[in-house]
Amino acid sequence: MPAAILQWAEKEAVQPERLKESEQKIAEELAECPGIEKRWMKKLAKFLVQSGIGHISEMDYPLRAEYEIYLGATPQWKKNCLKTFDKVVKYEIQKQMQTLSGRQKNQWKYRNRILFLPYHPDQGIASEFEEARKSDILIWDFEKACPEKLKQQIFGGLDYILHNCNKDPRFKRKKLLTLQYFYTFCVENDISDVEMLEKTDIEKYLIYIENSRKEANLDMQAMAVVTICRKESFVNSADIHWYAGVWYLDRLHLPKDRVNPSASKEGISFLEIHDLSNRKYAQEYMKYELGITGQAVSTILKRYLSVREFIVFLEHKEVPVCGCGREHADAYFRKLLGRNLGAKGFNERVFGITHFYKFLAVRRYVDRVPFRQKYYMQKVMPVHHDRSVEMETYIGIMQKLRYFPEHLRCMFLHLWCLGLRGSEVCTLKGGAYYRQGGDFWIQIYQIKTKGYKRIPVPEGLYEIMRVYIKKHQIEPEEYIFKNTKGGAFLYPTFRAQMLKYCRENQIQGGEYIFKSHDYRHTVASLFYDHEVSLQSIRDYLGHMYDEMTQQYIDYMPRRIEAANEEYFEEPDNNLAAGLREGGTYGRK
Repeated sequence: MPAAILQWAEKEAVQPERLKESEQKIAEELAECPGIEKRWMKKLAKFLVQSGIGHISEMDYPLRAEYEIYLGATPQWKKNCLKTFDKVVKYEIQKQMQTLSGRQKNQWKYRNRILFLPYHPDQGIASEFEEARKSDILIWDFEKACPEKLKQQIFGGLDYILHNCNKDPRFKRKKLLTLQYFYTFCVENDISDVEMLEKTDIEKYLIYIENSRKEANLDMQAMAVVTICRKESFVNSADIHWYAGVWYLDRLHLPKDRVNPSASKEGISFLEIHDLSNRKYAQEYMKYELGITGQAVSTILKRYLSVREFIVFLEHKEVPVCGCGREHADAYFRKLLGRNLGAKGFNERVFGITHFYKFLAVRRYVDRVPFRQKYYMQKVMPVHHDRSVEMETYIGIMQKLRYFPEHLRCMFLHLWCLGLRGSEVCTLKGGAYYRQGGDFWIQIYQIKTKGYKRIPVPEGLYEIMRVYIKKHQIEPEEYIFKNTKGGAFLYPTFRAQMLKYCRENQIQGGEYIFKSHDYRHTVASLFYDHEVSLQSIRDYLGHMYDEMTQQYIDYMPRRIEAANEEYFEEPDNNLAAGLREGGTYGRK
């Protein structure tokens, strides 16, 4: 007998013995996993041996897919067998996570492979998907034939939703399913970079989602997943992506004194500017504004919106930014005049556009500013707005304040007692209150003036906040009122909640429009009515100039009325007496 045939015959004789040894070894490993029935363990062990698996650490999702095919069309068996497979994999992952090498191996990060959510190394996250009936949100195929950058951006969105959307499981499922559809849309439409999505792409995506809602329970806010992927990519990139269509402020690491943490503005969009050359000029300008000027972000964004609106106007006229002439600027400013903006608002827009063109001129993109700023500037006349809240209104709120949520009760008291700005209330910290002798004080950081002020507070408010801070275990440097992410409470959320509860509690018959700044006027006016000096009110409100404080004091009508009454109470100034006795205007 030839030697080769003899060796093959010997190998075949040994094979059943080796298979038996491998099956026994796998069975021993499976037996260590708690909660597995023997009948399902035996079937799994047989499959693993036949698949050439030497250790349960080699089990993964592709092997699970093969096992599902191996089981065939046996629904009762299949469900239990697949559950057994998943239990073994998760047990092995948690076992490996006890070692440094195991944690590195199972680290949740982007890989060019299929990810299965029930195998997530975080046991808390993995358990959320144990009872999922459908696999549409469980399987994430990062082996698709599409750019790696796109897959990394989708993974970034997936990771964010898994770790940050901890609401109702149905809410998270909708988000994940919508992200799956967005991923499919990008692949089918050859989109390689989420940050470079144009408005036309987004419009197509929204139509795609709307058509898909008939077959899937998708999130009504379909743009949310786009924003998540776009922001995660921009914020977590090694270098700042200045070319992106939307910039996110978190990535720019601006000084805290330039950013209002209670503002909801988180990004700067350039997508409204369609011409890429014009967009480049706008982006260069904003790099300068954010990086060089040192001004507050709110001021910069307000100016940018004026510039962007002007650029969009030019694009409608098919005029490039660097081709703008005096006649184009004149046409735009005349258009603004028809909007009844008021002199101050109009001047701000003229100044913003002038500032933009001065930047272009310095960079030599244009020769000069194409219009004369002085020609268009309007004279600003001081206008006083009577904004004090009527006593009947704030007493009505106080009477029903017990029906408001606890945090709103405390926030409202700071407006009513102290006349703080809404943003200041939203950014109060645990260490803001202190006692000095027999007096009670609060220290507030004023975002507008970039400085602190200290003012006295009523003992009642001090005690209320002391109890609130202790109850919620708020540290001195923590925000007292937090948003869902642990940051400062957002002012738009505060106002929306106050409007809701004022309506529900029939304040002014349910018609009251809550405005936090009105209480600032109210406190200033009450002080002035009680003969507190203008300078003291200025210091209390934290103003820089008396003229600003004067705009907050709604005193004129009441002061004139009081002066009239005081004057005519004097006998010599009594008109009736003058008519009786005769005089210059009476008859003898």
